[in-house]
Amino acid sequence: MTASAIKQIAQFSDPKPVPLSPEKLACSPYPIEALGSLLSAVANEIATGVQVPPVMAAQSVLAAAALAVQPFANALLDGRQYPLNLFMLTVAESGDRKSGVDKIATAPHKLRQRQLYDDFHEDLQRFKNELEAYEITRKHVIGADKKNGPEVIACALHELGLPPTQPRLPTMLSQEPTIEGLVKGFASGQPSQGLFSDEGGSFFGGHSLKDENKLKSIAGLSQLWDGSDINRTRAAHGESMTIKNPRLSAHLMIQPIVAASAFLDPELSGQGFLARFLIAAPESIAGTRFYNDMDLTLSEAVNNYQNLMAKLLREPLPVDQQGTLTPRHLQVDGNAKTLWKDAYNAIERELAPRMQLNDIKPTAGKMAEQIIRIAGVITLIDNFDAKVINAQSMGRAIQLGSWYLQEALRLSTVSSAATDYQIAAKVIDWILEKGRSVVTVNHINKNKVAKLNGANRCREILLLLEDNNWLIRLPPATQIDGKHVKEAWRLNQNALCNDLGLQNAI
Repeated sequence: MTASAIKQIAQFSDPKPVPLSPEKLACSPYPIEALGSLLSAVANEIATGVQVPPVMAAQSVLAAAALAVQPFANALLDGRQYPLNLFMLTVAESGDRKSGVDKIATAPHKLRQRQLYDDFHEDLQRFKNELEAYEITRKHVIGADKKNGPEVIACALHELGLPPTQPRLPTMLSQEPTIEGLVKGFASGQPSQGLFSDEGGSFFGGHSLKDENKLKSIAGLSQLWDGSDINRTRAAHGESMTIKNPRLSAHLMIQPIVAASAFLDPELSGQGFLARFLIAAPESIAGTRFYNDMDLTLSEAVNNYQNLMAKLLREPLPVDQQGTLTPRHLQVDGNAKTLWKDAYNAIERELAPRMQLNDIKPTAGKMAEQIIRIAGVITLIDNFDAKVINAQSMGRAIQLGSWYLQEALRLSTVSSAATDYQIAAKVIDWILEKGRSVVTVNHINKNKVAKLNGANRCREILLLLEDNNWLIRLPPATQIDGKHVKEAWRLNQNALCNDLGLQNAI
């Protein structure tokens, strides 16, 4: 086809290009009742009172509950121990009231932190007094026994005993720590901590995840999710440390633009870091939140929740003489194990090539363990003295785990589609920049437009542009540059004055 013929075709009215934005898949309803009577009641109350999607409230209270119970038990199944800490990630726009939800869910935790700080100042002064008395006594012992020789002095010092132990730092909640700061905080502070932020973008964009620190931070946080001992060997005096059995729960609330960047980051995804998070990205309900006069301070559900959290946070931590956590065993009983095995095997089957969960293999591969952790958390919330995880709790945890898998699939689909649309926009930019009226697969492939590699991948993007009316398919055997080609497209004439319209996809 000659250039004049193409021009004649273009004289006809072209369809309007569709903005380059993937279709947004709706977030499925969260199985909030599976949280149990207390957590589901408070999540529903918060969702109604603050006017947020129920899943946002559920994320906050489940994370806060995990922080409250994580030091007290490990789930036990076939000799394998699973800690009860959870990492949660909630994606919501600015103005979607993330802070309002977080404020209610973590109010008891922040109050407990203030109490720890008050106690710490008293304990620190007591420690200083006891240390001074110990040092005076020690000098007296040494001076009194000098004439008797080193053996007698050593025996006397042994009888005197060890010096008083410095009280642990009171920090229980952090918002934007470096991994080094977090590790040091465990070494000298509380053995059970939380990383909670309603502005999680400051964490993802902060010092910890800058390129030069990213891999170290990812590895350290992944260890803390695992509940593994941390051994640090450093040349500097006092920098080497061993931290046994730490527990860290996290809830980061981030904006979609931050999430889009994080989800596409190969290091955050490839290292299995994001796979350790239970992620939710509900649609905004802004525009429907007309004023209501609900007073959550008078809510029975909120008061019951906050009273329980306060009680759990005041419980003495199960620690040994070195301050290491010694959680009790929370055995998965036989019926619960049967349910869990069925869920485990169902997930594993779907991980095979070309099966549904293969696209989210890192996340799906950890979901069976996430289910056990969730089951342990909701068991202790229902009955703090429980010795076993029963079938009812496990069934509810499987419901929740299934939802998180579906949400991960949805976000993966949306994220993948967003990438294709971003590439398609770059291809259109290139076509317009080069002033091309006709384009083929070979043109895109040969010029490595948008870093596309391979004819098949180039064709996928051109077909996407065709589907969205940015390119119009030409008849077969069209002549381009003196050669007949099987496939060719011309630029939609309306594209010359149309905004690409690429929207945030997450």
